[in-house]
Amino acid sequence: MEGSDIRGPHPKRGIRVPERSLQAYYPELVRIGAETRIEAGEILWHEGDRGDTVALLLEGTLEVVHEPPDGEEVVLRTLEHGAVVGELAGTDGRARSATVRATTPCRLLTIPAPDFRLLLRRRPDLLEELYWLQVERVRSLTRQVSKTHQRAITDPLTRLYNFGFFRERLAIEVDRAAQTGDLVSLVIFDIDHFKKYNDTNGHEEGNVALTAVSEIIKSTGRRGDIIARYGGEEFVALLYGATRQEAEAFGETVRQMVEGTSFAGGPRQPGGRVEGGRNRVVASAAEEAAAGATSTFS
Repeated sequence: MEGSDIRGPHPKRGIRVPERSLQAYYPELVRIGAETRIEAGEILWHEGDRGDTVALLLEGTLEVVHEPPDGEEVVLRTLEHGAVVGELAGTDGRARSATVRATTPCRLLTIPAPDFRLLLRRRPDLLEELYWLQVERVRSLTRQVSKTHQRAITDPLTRLYNFGFFRERLAIEVDRAAQTGDLVSLVIFDIDHFKKYNDTNGHEEGNVALTAVSEIIKSTGRRGDIIARYGGEEFVALLYGATRQEAEAFGETVRQMVEGTSFAGGPRQPGGRVEGGRNRVVASAAEEAAAGATSTFS
C-alpha cells in the first residue's frame, strides 16, 4: 500500500500514525536521494504510473487518493512530514496503487527505486522496519473500514441495522433456509399512535422513545438475530431457526415490555401509555414463508 507514516503528528481522517520511525536511516537515504519541491495541488504521481521512485516527505502535507473511473475520488490517507510514500511500488516495480498530491507546498527527498532496493538488500533491518510499518497501516485501515461499514449499515438514531442491510440479509437467510430446510421467522411491529406522541411531546421525546423501544427489542432478541428499523416507528426482526411459536413469544415479550416502560407523556396517549402495535409474524420453512404463512397478535 502506498504511503506509510514513519513519524510526525497524527494524520487527519482518524487513521493512527504508527509509532515506529526510520529516523536512524535518514543519513543513508539522503545520500542516495535528491531534494525536490512541489506546490499545493500538484500531483506527485498518478495511480497507474510507474513505481520508479520512493519519496520521503520532509515538509508539508500529502493526500493519497483513489480515483475510480466512474465515481467520486476517495482520500485514503493524509500524510504529514516524516512520511515515506511509494515504497511498495518502488520495491515490487508495479504500477502506483494510488494518486499522491500535495495539499500544501511540500519538500521531498526522492529516491530512485533501484537505489532504494539496493539499500534494502544491504540493510535487512530497514526492510523489517518497513514490514512492521505496513502491518501497522493495514491494522489501522482495517479498523477504519470496519467503522465505515458499520456506519453504512446502521440506523444513526436507534443503532439498529438499517432497512437496506436488512433486505440484503433477508434475501441471504431465506435462500439459505430454502436450501437447508431450516425455519426462518420474521416479526414486524410498530408503536401505536406514534404520530400523536410526536405531535404532543415533540420529536426529541419521540426519538427518545424510539431509542428506548430499540433497546427493548435488542435485549429481547437472541444473539445473531437481525433486528432493524423498518422505517419511522416500525421495526423488524429476522429470527433464523425460530418456530412460529418462538417468534410469537418474542413479539409478545417485546410488546409487554414496551407497555410496561414509563415514557414521558405516556399518560396522554390513547390507553394512557405507549403501546406496541399490532404485530405480524411470518414463521415457517423457507418456501412456506415465501408464500406468506403469517399470524398476528395485539
